[in-house]
Amino acid sequence: MQIGKRLRLKRIFGEDGRAVVVAADHGLMLGPIRGVVNLRETLTRVIQGGPDAILLTPGQASSLIDLFYGKDAPALLVRADWTNAFRDKTYTLPARVIRDVDTVRVEDALALGATGIVVYLFMGLGDEDEEARNIEMVSVFSRECEKQGMPLIVEPLPMGERVTKANYVDLVALSVKIAAELGADALKVPYTGDPYTFEKVVKTAGGIPVLALGGYSGVTVRDSLEVVEEVMQAGGSGIVYGRNIVQAQDPGEMVRLVRSIVHEGRSALEVVGAAKKGRISLRVEPALCVGCSLCAAVCSLYHDGSIDIGRARLRVLQEWPSGAKPVVCVQCGKCISVCPTGALKWGSKGNVELEEKLCTSCMACVETCPQKVIVFDEKRNIPLFCDLCGGVPQCSEWCGTAAIRIVEEDA
Repeated sequence: MQIGKRLRLKRIFGEDGRAVVVAADHGLMLGPIRGVVNLRETLTRVIQGGPDAILLTPGQASSLIDLFYGKDAPALLVRADWTNAFRDKTYTLPARVIRDVDTVRVEDALALGATGIVVYLFMGLGDEDEEARNIEMVSVFSRECEKQGMPLIVEPLPMGERVTKANYVDLVALSVKIAAELGADALKVPYTGDPYTFEKVVKTAGGIPVLALGGYSGVTVRDSLEVVEEVMQAGGSGIVYGRNIVQAQDPGEMVRLVRSIVHEGRSALEVVGAAKKGRISLRVEPALCVGCSLCAAVCSLYHDGSIDIGRARLRVLQEWPSGAKPVVCVQCGKCISVCPTGALKWGSKGNVELEEKLCTSCMACVETCPQKVIVFDEKRNIPLFCDLCGGVPQCSEWCGTAAIRIVEEDA
């Protein structure tokens, strides 16, 4: 590999070999969708979060090049081809036959200041001649990139009439292998839906960095972050997010959250909890409770690694004829006020924290709690308090009827 190509790849992937890439090339394929209409404004906010690279079209790269000035600026990736494959019936001029053509040469991308180029590789097209043309196009880019010292990132995608739910994962693996054989320096691969099949795809790449393509926007921020966590667990080198970031309420904050998983190895749960800046509390809607006690089971499983409802930091009252009712810590602070040694204090999320070395096991807090949700651990001789699970209470996360919900207080 040429020195120039190695330098440019290091610019994308950094010292840890991982990368957070933001894709903003949607306008070329789909037209004026939300998040890319005023792209300068969006990317200005995105860059505040510290992405490693941003993928743009040639026109965007030319008009927004000032956003990439400076040593701390992200690397610039340029989309080098165009396709109509993603224009379904919800878009203007739905595609009738899938086509893919190159739009810039490698030297054009170099002149734009690109650190790498990205091209599609479709597998599953009904027209085998079109498939062959696509293979030829990627191979030409590969040879030119090698000559010019430009990293080639191939985006292998199952696409076309021959793609089914049954063969989708196999087609991802097949297209990844072909892309690697054609000379790809990195891969932008669709996430297969679970870390087990994706791990097989990563191994198929044979050591070439695999960036997972996140796809459409997740329902919640946590949904999107859990995909990132699974990708990293499966051996991926990072993530390429488009709409999940450019259409986010705060694109820069979303980048920061993703970076903490990719580069810091944190879990999605940790990241979501840390993202809540102020105090939180739990609210109960008794009319929605069905008495399943899943909240209590999950509470003990999260804190102790096994299910023991007797150790849960909440309880479920089964009352007849009114029905069931969850009882949670209401953060009244009475336990703190009666502690004779000052072992109890408020935590940053509004929870009660225990300094174990000051605890004398007097049980005054247990006896005082009006909700009766403080459990005494006889093995460790300490009381157990609701810690709000670090900012993401599991009782609320798992409640299928929303009988327990999270309320964010003012920071």
